[in-house]
Amino acid sequence: MPMVHDFWLLRESERLYKDHYDLIRRRDAPVRLHDDFMFYFYDSVLWIPTLNPSKPERPVGYGLNWYGSTIINQTGGLLWSQIWRSWAQLFTHGPEQLRLQGEYSWQWPFDESEHLVSEDQLGTFGRYEYVEIDRDELVQMLTLLAQFGEQAATGEFFIFHVGI
Repeated sequence: MPMVHDFWLLRESERLYKDHYDLIRRRDAPVRLHDDFMFYFYDSVLWIPTLNPSKPERPVGYGLNWYGSTIINQTGGLLWSQIWRSWAQLFTHGPEQLRLQGEYSWQWPFDESEHLVSEDQLGTFGRYEYVEIDRDELVQMLTLLAQFGEQAATGEFFIFHVGI
């Protein structure tokens, strides 16, 4: 199963927040972003008020449920739109092929129990991963996410996110 985040725009009057099981296994979401890219945007997504349909006892949270479902409704729609539009605008100034810094990964060349390493040597045993994507493709997806937020802000729609 690919490690992607799927985003759907759904009409408030046609679907309950908890009525989403038919979308979880589908692979035709209007926006599909690989987890590596979502990780790049992680900090700014934490600012957005969201709902977790699996936890009705905690009605409002912030950010995405990384491994499950998330709802972005009218409460978070405008901020969602502004954040994604800002990212899209920023990337329009980048090169045609974007190379974005991802997570840090450790590459131990030896068994940890056999050697002691000083703190200043730690950087020699790991590196940042990089992810690449076509600039225009990414800008198009981020712009569509921003448009979803505009629609959600009206109160007539909500964004349904399916995590990895």
